[in-house]
Amino acid sequence: MASRRGSRTPERTVTAAQTSSYAPGRTERWYGWADAIGYVAVLNVLILVFTLAGGVVLGFAPAVAAAVTCSRGRIRGEAQPLLRTFASAWREQLRRANLLEAPGWLLLAILGLNLTAFWGEPGSTALVVALVAAAALTVTHQLLVITMDAHYTLRARDCLRLAFAFALRFPGVPLLLAATTTLVAAVTAWLPGLLPTVSIGVWLYLCTALCLSFFAANDRQVEADSSSTTV
Repeated sequence: MASRRGSRTPERTVTAAQTSSYAPGRTERWYGWADAIGYVAVLNVLILVFTLAGGVVLGFAPAVAAAVTCSRGRIRGEAQPLLRTFASAWREQLRRANLLEAPGWLLLAILGLNLTAFWGEPGSTALVVALVAAAALTVTHQLLVITMDAHYTLRARDCLRLAFAFALRFPGVPLLLAATTTLVAAVTAWLPGLLPTVSIGVWLYLCTALCLSFFAANDRQVEADSSSTTV
C-alpha cells in the first residue's frame, strides 16, 4: 500500500504540474486573441471617427494611412499609445495621403460608375468581369502604395511607380491581398454589423501584415543578390 501511494504521488505531481503549466498558456492565448480583437475594434472606430473629422472625402485617405502606420508599429512590436499615434499620423498624412491615394480612388469611382451602368445588361458579362478585375487590381495597388509609403522613405511618384512594379514582379502579392479583401468583404456582407465595429480595422491590419512580410522577403532577396554580385 505504501509503495502504491508512493507510486501514485509522482503521477499526481506530474499531472498537477502539467495542468498548472498548461493553464497559463491557454490563458495567454485567450488574452492575446481578446487583445487583438480589442485593438482592431478601436482601430476601426478611429478610422471612422477621423474619416468623418476630415469630411469623409479628405478624411478617409489619411485615416487609412494612420491605421497602416499604427498596425505596422504593433506588428513590429513597438509600444505605442494607439489614440495619440493615430491622431499624430492622421495630421501628418492629411495632405500627402490624399495626394498619394487620389488617383486610385478616382479610378475606383470611375470603375464603380461603369459597373453600375453595365451590371445586368445583356451581352456585357465580359465587360463586367474586366471591370471587377480592374477594380480589384486598383484596390491592391492602393494597399501596396499605402503600406510602402509607411514602411519606406520614398517620394510620392516613386511610391506609386514602385508599388506597381512590385505587384508585377510578385504576382502572388495582389492575389493574396485581393483574397484577403474578398474574404473580409464576404464576411461583412454576411454580418453587416461588423462594418462599424471591426471589419475595416481587421482588413487593414491583415493587409499591412501581408505587405510587411512581402517587403521583408524582397529586402532579403535584394540583399542576397547584392552579396552574390559583390562576391
